[in-house]
Amino acid sequence: MHDTRVFTGFEIAERIYKQLKRRVAALGRSPRCALLMDADNAGAAAYARRLSEAAIAAGVEILTAPYAKDLQSLCRQLEGSRHENAIDAVIPLYPLPPIINREEVARLIGAGKDVDGLHPMNAGLVALGAGASRAAATAKACVLVLEDVFGSLRGVDVTVVGASIIVGRPLALMLMDQLATVTVCHEATRDLATHTAKADAIISATGVPGLIKAEHIRQGSVLIDVGITRTEHGLVGDVDLASVAGKASLVTHVPDGVGPVTTACLLENIVTAAEAA
Repeated sequence: MHDTRVFTGFEIAERIYKQLKRRVAALGRSPRCALLMDADNAGAAAYARRLSEAAIAAGVEILTAPYAKDLQSLCRQLEGSRHENAIDAVIPLYPLPPIINREEVARLIGAGKDVDGLHPMNAGLVALGAGASRAAATAKACVLVLEDVFGSLRGVDVTVVGASIIVGRPLALMLMDQLATVTVCHEATRDLATHTAKADAIISATGVPGLIKAEHIRQGSVLIDVGITRTEHGLVGDVDLASVAGKASLVTHVPDGVGPVTTACLLENIVTAAEAA
């Protein structure tokens, strides 16, 4: 038995911000990102405020606007953002309006201003191992956290729990690019523990509170907790902290583990879009 380290991502995020300040200074202007959102959604509004505050540290300007109400106006809004020279990037914040799907939003924004890795061109580059500069920020953040913990990921046995197109799938591809040995589990996986118990590291991104318990891990494993669920007891992750204490060597804090790094990676994507404009 040993103490389980609780990992926060603030130091990694600060390193990214220092790099971004230099890149923005070289660019000679502040990158500008349009953040579209449901103004009536309290969670989205809170996230927009946090992102705008964090953007100051990177020299990035966030411009928030509500989604248009009808489909025709919304399509014009999204496509107009793509052609607006004063805007370098566009973030369509979730939840999206029910009148449009994720794929259509990505198409209308275009690859050049997509910073979520959802446009087929950007997702395809990740799939081909040809570049992850516009990959989904959470996936990028998970790789950075693992590299901070392990150094080289060559041969590290990683199990990814969750196969969404915004975390699990791009993350698995990016880990393979680092020569990690990757297993991907999802909602139809039989006997999850048989896959996770052999892993050096487990990354869980399901949003199922307390999913990963002591019986799912081996002694000394590293647990990267991406799932965040709001409960009456506050924010909780996919990892049952009480259960894995003393067995896991490291567990990322929720929300201050992967969260700060994800925000920094998203701002990095915005700066990359401005540099390419």
